[in-house]
Amino acid sequence: MLTRCPSCATTFRISPEQLKARQGRVRCGKCRNVFNALETLVEEPPKVAPPAEETIPKAPPATATEQVMAAAPATQTPAEVTSAAEPAVPPAPSYSKDDRPARRPRDEQEAPPAATMATEDTGEPETLVDFEPAFESLLTAEPRRRTWLWVLASLLALSALALQAVLHFRVELAVRMPETKPALQSLCNYVGCDLPLPRKVELVAIESSDLHPDPTSPAQLQLVATLRNRADFTQAYPHLELTLTDTADKALLRRALAPADYLPRDRPATAGFAANGELAVSLNLAVTDLAPVGYRLYVFYP
Repeated sequence: MLTRCPSCATTFRISPEQLKARQGRVRCGKCRNVFNALETLVEEPPKVAPPAEETIPKAPPATATEQVMAAAPATQTPAEVTSAAEPAVPPAPSYSKDDRPARRPRDEQEAPPAATMATEDTGEPETLVDFEPAFESLLTAEPRRRTWLWVLASLLALSALALQAVLHFRVELAVRMPETKPALQSLCNYVGCDLPLPRKVELVAIESSDLHPDPTSPAQLQLVATLRNRADFTQAYPHLELTLTDTADKALLRRALAPADYLPRDRPATAGFAANGELAVSLNLAVTDLAPVGYRLYVFYP
């Protein structure tokens, strides 16, 4: 069967298997146009058989009467003389067994090929160009490229969102999954952030505390307290807030104490408050012209 390209009118020879391969979609091998071959099928012209060689029939042999006339004497009567002036009818040609019919000229004898005649009758091009199957990738190449671009952009956006989430919850991740702490620390070093210790103030308790005058210096007060980290992970050391009050429980002095103010010199603040650890605090405070009768002590994280 044949199909014609709607773009360049080139005719293709196609088989039913090729039509079923891509639901009839083909690509023109001449102008590269993709079209549906089922919609442009054309009837294949019938093959014209070459005409049989014509033969000239042999003339019948001369009759007996004609032979007698040929053998008659040559004397002519007046009537015959009169008729001799008229043009004589030429005798019928005689043929022998060995005579052959005259051959026609070459241009009359040879008929054009069937394919050429069919092309001239149907107005189709002389050359039938083989087609190339049109695969779905050729028809949808541009949409697929756009789809992949959208997928890539979505993956990049999700990766950026995941990175932001990791950076935001890096402390919680380090607490819940300690094995990720080295990787998180490397990430922070790369992006320029820090990885602080957890700060769960509700898990830090003041087990005991006492404020009394320093026996060696009446102008000073001595604060003694015991802190405990109730968490099962290391935390940052908390800050302390000490408030001195009078008899009416009004604040006379309020002071915030950083870990460096109450930690022993042999214990750096960067080491952190160990899980389920305990810390004894002893701190001297200088007070002038104050007569506190009470105090309040809190832990907090700035």
